[in-house]
Amino acid sequence: MRSPRSSLVSSLAVLLLSWVLTTSACDDGGTGSTCGDGACDPGETPASCPGDCPAVCGDGLCTTPDETLEGCPEDCQVTCALTTDLSPNLATGAIFFGYPALGRDAGAPSCGGFPGGREIYLGFTPDFTGELVISTRHPSTNADTILEVRADTCDGAPVACAAPGNGGAELTVSVQALSAYVVVVETPGDEDDVFALQLRRPGVCDGVGTVTEATARLLSGERFPVETADGPGTLAGSCGGAGAPETRVTFVAPVTGEWIVSTAHPDTGFDTLLHLREGGADGAGRCAFAEAEIGCDDGDAPHAPASWLRFEAVEDLRYDLFVDGANGAAGLATLTLGLAADSPALARLDGCDHETLADRFAFFVPAGAQVAVAVDTVDAQTAADTRLRVRLPSGAELHVADDDVPCTFPPPQWSCPSYAFTAGVGGLYTLEVYVGSSEACASRARVDYQLTATVNGAAAEMILFGDQ
Repeated sequence: MRSPRSSLVSSLAVLLLSWVLTTSACDDGGTGSTCGDGACDPGETPASCPGDCPAVCGDGLCTTPDETLEGCPEDCQVTCALTTDLSPNLATGAIFFGYPALGRDAGAPSCGGFPGGREIYLGFTPDFTGELVISTRHPSTNADTILEVRADTCDGAPVACAAPGNGGAELTVSVQALSAYVVVVETPGDEDDVFALQLRRPGVCDGVGTVTEATARLLSGERFPVETADGPGTLAGSCGGAGAPETRVTFVAPVTGEWIVSTAHPDTGFDTLLHLREGGADGAGRCAFAEAEIGCDDGDAPHAPASWLRFEAVEDLRYDLFVDGANGAAGLATLTLGLAADSPALARLDGCDHETLADRFAFFVPAGAQVAVAVDTVDAQTAADTRLRVRLPSGAELHVADDDVPCTFPPPQWSCPSYAFTAGVGGLYTLEVYVGSSEACASRARVDYQLTATVNGAAAEMILFGDQ
């Protein structure tokens, strides 16, 4: 038997030998603890120490930026994966906001790709058979995008592909109900990139149905008849309209201010609903985007079933007005669209011409209401011998008022028009202000006046739709 002292000496000898061997290994620089010693030791990789361990295609590591999917697919092939399911967005047209920095480089779309680009994969399953618009043309998209639709899975067969366009990419595809699809969105992959993606049924914003361009006829005294029954029925406002066909009226505002549009008219034959979307300051249209809505009216009292929408417009911006239906209603409607002119309203005629110059105002009157209207001068330098014509909602003349009351700023021989009546029918009455046939004016170039209209003693909310 060995003594305890002999065992202790043997153990110390083993420990000393281990220390010597370890120290020798460290002195040789073989631990990999020092990057830059020229040896690719255990624990060092091309990513952590590229000087010692250069990237080699086929080593199983995708070392960026030297290796890419295109240059070394065996190392950089990444399996694609779906980010989310967009099926609920199909019914609402809601926007999906994507951040490519969270995506992956798993394979370029079939119509091209960006070097080092990243993709986001989004699935959807439609509940209809027909056409579908897929678009990143939205003001929030701040990068070029490539869109591709694939069948079934994220690495499925391409169905359609769209390269970058102005303000994003867009494509229209035919889809089958209950079939799975994947949208691939690729961007250059910068950290700050973001895209806004919308899936929608083609509608009036895509040229389906009737579009009326009204810009050139605004404030001309015209009204706008439209038919909604043939519309696609793919849009709705925040106050309703889902399931009803719609038509679109588009215009550029000629002046900044409050505007009013109404469907109150004898030729409007259904329960209307109006909603309005505003374009971007950069000229970009936002017709298809619900978040661009600035107003919606489904026809509250006292105008019901007609709609009466008041909104703030900005000069030179484009607006898309949708004439829609409440509870699925559709048919013919006639629009009155113009500047808000609350009573009493200050206005002017650009000259003294009895034949061609007249301002036209409209205001709503319930049946049986007591109505009073009057025109007065506001300055001796721009006064005139004015007249006032009152028209029924049908357009028929009700009364012509001339020299009924003294003017505030008159030459002695001038008087001003006024008229009071009880409305036999409810609807949108029209007031026309013009210079009398004598064409008596203090200034031939300008006539300033004030128009007052009250309904049951309250100031009327008027629409200046003919501004001459």
